[in-house]
Amino acid sequence: MVSTLGAIFWERVLPILMLVSLGALFQRWIRVDAGTLNRVNLYLFVPALTLSRLAETPLSANTIGIITVAVLLNMMVLWALSSFIGRLVQLEPTSRVTVILGAILGNSGNFGLPLIELVLGRQFVGYQALVLALNNVLTFTFGVWFLACARLSFAEAVRRIFSMPLIYSAIFGIFLSITQTSLPKPLLISLRYLGDGLIPIALVTLGIQLAEKRGLENGTAISIAAILRLVVSPLSMFSIVHSLKIQPEIGQVLILGASVPTAVNTALLAIEFKVNPNLASAIVLVTTILCPITVTATAFFVIQ
Repeated sequence: MVSTLGAIFWERVLPILMLVSLGALFQRWIRVDAGTLNRVNLYLFVPALTLSRLAETPLSANTIGIITVAVLLNMMVLWALSSFIGRLVQLEPTSRVTVILGAILGNSGNFGLPLIELVLGRQFVGYQALVLALNNVLTFTFGVWFLACARLSFAEAVRRIFSMPLIYSAIFGIFLSITQTSLPKPLLISLRYLGDGLIPIALVTLGIQLAEKRGLENGTAISIAAILRLVVSPLSMFSIVHSLKIQPEIGQVLILGASVPTAVNTALLAIEFKVNPNLASAIVLVTTILCPITVTATAFFVIQ
């Protein structure tokens, strides 16, 4: 078992961490604007990958429905637990919101997509692309709503939600997948080129972003978010997969995808809306550092 775990880490998890580390070293050597890189990812690469993967992966309405229900149920479990524990330990309201977002919003794109491709194979990436689409829709609706309402008016919060291109690419991609409608070949090839650029650039960008984080405050909040994100999330998804009797191939993607660290977008949104940015950044940093242990164990479990 130890040798198998080591092989999984060496061949499938370590390559991801090496690209993240490369980004961090690059930021220490040549300072670059992480915000601009993130916007390139956010407005070009992620929508292109989501749309192209969904367009190239015929998914039945039943499959999309099952994955959607599983993802939503897992988020509801994490939301309920993080809210309850946050109140139990008397976290102040903005810290509680940050912990909730840190627990429920996983890095399904930068980390999840290459993880699924490396561990399970490229043919499973379409399922993870749907998980990414759902996660992004929830991040840029639910997440933006919670953070924006602390700083912006109702109208401005709604406007910010509907300004995100990921929402539209996800909806259009799901429509193409269900109807098995093909995009014009030149457009599809262009989207595929953009989408294929996401994994290396996004992982390097993740390292650049993490290199800018400083200080770990509020250890209680960080610990709650990390345990819920890295340990409780895959266990909860395992229970959901078996309760709903989801087919093994989809179940593997859902369980492994649920083990990813907190999404970097959680910190970026917190910084943008000035709602506990230090805590959000610390949660992203700690879960990303600790995730090789839990991700490797989860990968070992799902491929058995």
